[in-house]
Amino acid sequence: MSRIGDRRFLHGWQMIKAATLPDPQATVWRAGDVEWRRSRHSITTPDYVTVLDIHRLDLRRGGSSWSVMVVVESWWDDKRTLIRSQIWTTHLSGDRNAISRWIDAVSCSSCHQ
Repeated sequence: MSRIGDRRFLHGWQMIKAATLPDPQATVWRAGDVEWRRSRHSITTPDYVTVLDIHRLDLRRGGSSWSVMVVVESWWDDKRTLIRSQIWTTHLSGDRNAISRWIDAVSCSSCHQ
């Protein structure tokens, strides 16, 4: 089982995103029972550009619910060369193990399609 934020979790998250994203500009979609919302924040200056893609995944089903946030952070220099990129995540609510089980189950089914 993956842990929230570890390499396996983030790889599974990326596979699910790639398999379910309806188009590159989408801000709300579903991945099975999970509502997926994305907001993008960008700052452009003469010296750098930074973009934050903030993904919030929420499961609200019967007696089970959880929320997790994944942030993709990218920085470019004044020549538009990528100088830093990182992904981090945080558990917002619900059972951490349920989130990890969902990532494992859905990403595994995505890789077999």
